[in-house]
Amino acid sequence: MPDNDFDIPDLLDRAANGDGLAWEALVRAYTGRLYGLLLSQCRDPELAEEITQQTFMKLVQQLKPGPGGYQEHGRFEPWLFRVAMNALRDEMRRRKRQAKPTDFSATTAGGGAPLTPRSAPDNRSGAPGEDPAQAVSREEELAWLREVVATLPEADRTVLHLRHTAQLTFKEIAETLGEPLGTVLARGHRALGKLRKLAAAQ
Repeated sequence: MPDNDFDIPDLLDRAANGDGLAWEALVRAYTGRLYGLLLSQCRDPELAEEITQQTFMKLVQQLKPGPGGYQEHGRFEPWLFRVAMNALRDEMRRRKRQAKPTDFSATTAGGGAPLTPRSAPDNRSGAPGEDPAQAVSREEELAWLREVVATLPEADRTVLHLRHTAQLTFKEIAETLGEPLGTVLARGHRALGKLRKLAAAQ
């Protein structure tokens, strides 16, 4: 979450009036969270980066002084993440419609192993000074967690990602999804309960 001193209405007003420093502050504050959320949804670094940029372009279009521009009523974060998620859904639907049956021969290099999509950078090296064995163990735990989360219903996964990746409150998640707060809380509780059971069974 942004720092407590991070004055969203003030920054939005200044950015709408052409203040470059205010715009840079907004980009710094939200780029990582937007990208992380989108990557968790699509597992495609290039697509996540593309949609992150599109989201900020949408913000540029909406941030204009006077009537017709974005009006801040304490709901900026839900609005921003909703724009990003909608853009991602639209792009994934578009790609699905345009997808063609895969020619297996075209996915191999010289008869060798099938080519795989570009993945996120390998973080097995871990943090500076971290024991290599610890780094590998941590990466294995993260991979297991991703696999477990992938087994959850899409609605439950979305709530988890918005809560723990985008760092939205449950109220903000409800506003982002346009659903009752009780429904969102129930999904979050159900998803975490399943994760705890699976973890205990390990």
